Amino acid sequence: MSQVLSSRELLEHRKPFEDLEAEVLERFLADPRDLGGRLIAGLRYVLNFAKLTTLRNRDGEDIDVQGALRAHAWRVRERIEKSLGERRADGLWGVVRELPELVRETRDQRRHLLEHFPLDRVSLDREVCTRKFVLVLGGGGGAGYGYAGVFTQLHRHDLNPSLICGTSIGALLGIFRARSRAYDAALLLQANKSLTWNKLFKLGPEESRYGLPATLRMHLRASLGEFLRNEDGEVMRISQLPVPLHVVATGLTVDALRHELAYYEHFLDDVVKQGLGFRTKRLSQVANLANIMREFAANPQALREVVFGRDEGTLDMDCIDCAGFSASVPGLLHYDVHRDDQRMKHLLDQLYAARGITRLTEGGVVNNVPARVGFRSAMEGRLDGHRNVSILAVDCFPVRRTSLLFYPLMQVARANVVKNIPYANIYVALPRTLSPLNLVPRVDDVAKASRWAMDALEPRLPLLRELNRPFAPLRDEH
Repeated sequence: MSQVLSSRELLEHRKPFEDLEAEVLERFLADPRDLGGRLIAGLRYVLNFAKLTTLRNRDGEDIDVQGALRAHAWRVRERIEKSLGERRADGLWGVVRELPELVRETRDQRRHLLEHFPLDRVSLDREVCTRKFVLVLGGGGGAGYGYAGVFTQLHRHDLNPSLICGTSIGALLGIFRARSRAYDAALLLQANKSLTWNKLFKLGPEESRYGLPATLRMHLRASLGEFLRNEDGEVMRISQLPVPLHVVATGLTVDALRHELAYYEHFLDDVVKQGLGFRTKRLSQVANLANIMREFAANPQALREVVFGRDEGTLDMDCIDCAGFSASVPGLLHYDVHRDDQRMKHLLDQLYAARGITRLTEGGVVNNVPARVGFRSAMEGRLDGHRNVSILAVDCFPVRRTSLLFYPLMQVARANVVKNIPYANIYVALPRTLSPLNLVPRVDDVAKASRWAMDALEPRLPLLRELNRPFAPLRDEH
């Protein structure tokens, strides 16, 4: 795998062209009669060619072309930005007037690349003219059950992800989407119907070996394992999922822990009642979880972003274990590997030694809406060498001032979310969700949350569809 620039450097180069393409498409969608398809395809080719950094040829080699195109990219960006900024009432006609010259220069640069680099025309045009779709699902407890509606909406429009990146509930529901290339809504519905509080959560002492102890112990395999088995009857490893999945968790070094483990284990004991969920009169104490999150966030050098499915040695880990660690809210939810599974424990031991961590916890501590993870994976060529992607990031836990109980937690999460938003082509903050504490929702609650999520996504679908629609390459001059 070729060495790549930092995510920030790559974003700074590619983002302006992606923003320009989005503006072109939005103006086109506002009045599609204004221009023909060939003109739009020409504009898109010019922009997507100019943003090229690295592309994979037919021999599987990654070829860096950014330096060779730097001056050309600067000229394209300057001229299109100027054309789009002038006479906005003219729609796209200002930039169309520049198109013949832009096309001529782009053809010249394409010819230069093909003559001087080990590149073939098919690989180059595939990188320029097609995008792979990356779906990013943020964390937020029960607020994330609306993602089922996101899956349905995308499936209806034939928008099937090539990669899913998830944190916490986003990782857990992401597994169900990654379970098949085409979305299987019935599977998620069956899982929802079978879910019960007493099957999913336990109180009482349990060994803490890998996860950070907390009041509630999650037993995901007992609750959901039957829906996520492979042909051999075993829970699927993350590498066996038909759609690649990256799950974000937070690795804690010893320096990250300011308290004894018992402090986290009993942090919310007064809030939970055995078999009955949360004590309504003591729910206000949940806001204190923000104190733990702030303590961790205040010492970033003691935290490690762990990406299951991407980091070395994690592909063979069980998908449920990965999601369980990602969803382990400090002080509230504890996940661990208690079963006799030497293979999984060996993999975790290797991970802990390699990363210098002592416990795993909620991914939202370091990255609650992991758009940067999806972007980086694409730039490293992990999507079969394809770097041209469209990233949809959905956030079920945005800051809402009306949510007094969760507002402190939302603020903590927001600090890392804002760093990820630029990596997404489209960011959707869900305005209506179930309560984050509705961890075992009824079927009709999930249906309601799904409708809310579908409504929130609807206005962004036209642009998302166009971004993912392949277009014709520039023909050679005759």
